Amino acid sequence: MIIWDVRKVARYKVFLLMRFAWFVVQVSVFAVLMSYLVAIRPSATSSTSYYEFYLFGAYTALLFSISMFRGYEIAEEFEEGIIEYHLSLPVRRRILAIGRTIGGGIASFTYTLPMMLFIIMMLGIWNPLSILIAMLSALAFSIGIVGLAINIVFGLKSGDRTDILFGVVDALLVRLSTIFYPLPFLSTVPAYFYAAMINPLSSLADFLRALFLFEDLKVFLYLDQGQMISYILGLAVGLSVMAMLFIERRAEGGGWR
Repeated sequence: MIIWDVRKVARYKVFLLMRFAWFVVQVSVFAVLMSYLVAIRPSATSSTSYYEFYLFGAYTALLFSISMFRGYEIAEEFEEGIIEYHLSLPVRRRILAIGRTIGGGIASFTYTLPMMLFIIMMLGIWNPLSILIAMLSALAFSIGIVGLAINIVFGLKSGDRTDILFGVVDALLVRLSTIFYPLPFLSTVPAYFYAAMINPLSSLADFLRALFLFEDLKVFLYLDQGQMISYILGLAVGLSVMAMLFIERRAEGGGWR
């Protein structure tokens, strides 16, 4: 199942090229213009600008969007009868669920790997250990979000309701996070502040910033790196387990209800 999901990456060559081209424009043009409008100086000796802060936020938003897109693919599989075929295979549903979440996570991460490498190259980061940790954390995050998408699809089994809920989840999680705004500046609105603090997108974006730009941005981080990576791993495991339970107990043939 993992190999089957990963192989589907080759079907989206044009899509990948378009997303990569748009991402390059976003971080090389739009982000530069934004950096002229926003000042972010944690200390007198800091060399980090809003540009560096924005880069990892933009990547996190992209990875989240691509991972959630896997849910749309699963919804299409219901309509095309692929889910029925998978359920008929001599494979335990638990293994099927694990394969779909891990395979979907690997495929989603593979989609966005060129974007991550592009950011790392632009920042001039050449530490192999830090790059490896960043890749593993992004992969764990992607697996968790794919698990969330699977839970929504198998839980609702309704094309219209799935589209609506995906739109709501995407809008809320992206905007109620530290993708574009440092957490301390959100403290004037307590509800916004605490929502952003517990948001998984905030954890990944801030973890990547802490990993590569820690000294300059540490005053903007409310959790240490160990807590953030633990949250990301917990998200991946917890949502994968939920997806496994949904597929074991609620997945049926015959398309949508």
